[in-house]
Amino acid sequence: MLGVAGSVSAQKRAASSDEVEAEIRRLDLEAARAIQQKDEKAIARYFTENSVTNNPRNGLTRGSSGIIDAARTNLMDYASFDRVIESVQVMGSTAVVMGHETVVFKGRAGRTGETIRRRYTNVWMKSGKNWQIVARHANIICG
Repeated sequence: MLGVAGSVSAQKRAASSDEVEAEIRRLDLEAARAIQQKDEKAIARYFTENSVTNNPRNGLTRGSSGIIDAARTNLMDYASFDRVIESVQVMGSTAVVMGHETVVFKGRAGRTGETIRRRYTNVWMKSGKNWQIVARHANIICG
């Protein structure tokens, strides 16, 4: 009997882990869409106020308010934003997502239509019932 109970418990953990990974994948893509659409409420929902982003402009963006400000000032003004998730690691209430992104600028003087490819890492943490990004790194792929 013990072997069967242990097996059922392991199956439940695996299913639960798969469900969390699916949720994180969905949220990560929704966060990209929120940035492209400059949806300030969604950005505040996906990024914590004390998050930090090592941005592809070689600086730090602090908090959801910093990301919202970057969207308002057109530092992030994208005609398209394609994110490909390559890896999701879930460790309790923390998840690390890695992949690559392709953005096409619009509306920025001298950069309209420019395509940028970059690598990214998002660190998600669960607080209560919600997952939010607490740290992000994005760097431009050269060459």
